[in-house]
Amino acid sequence: MSPTPDTSAPERPLAEINADIRCLFARAEGRLSDAERVRHATLLQEWAAAIRASVVPAA
Repeated sequence: MSPTPDTSAPERPLAEINADIRCLFARAEGRLSDAERVRHATLLQEWAAAIRASVVPAA
């Protein structure tokens, strides 16, 4: 049996993650607290994973 690549769909759509990032900055008025920075980093990781999952390998 050959190994299969991880092609699972992201938990949430890119647009939803992006909206959360934008709302975070809007609420913080551009200045993030330490807790908000941690949330931002988590959202960026989620966004990057969703981007990787959306890439279609070339034929």
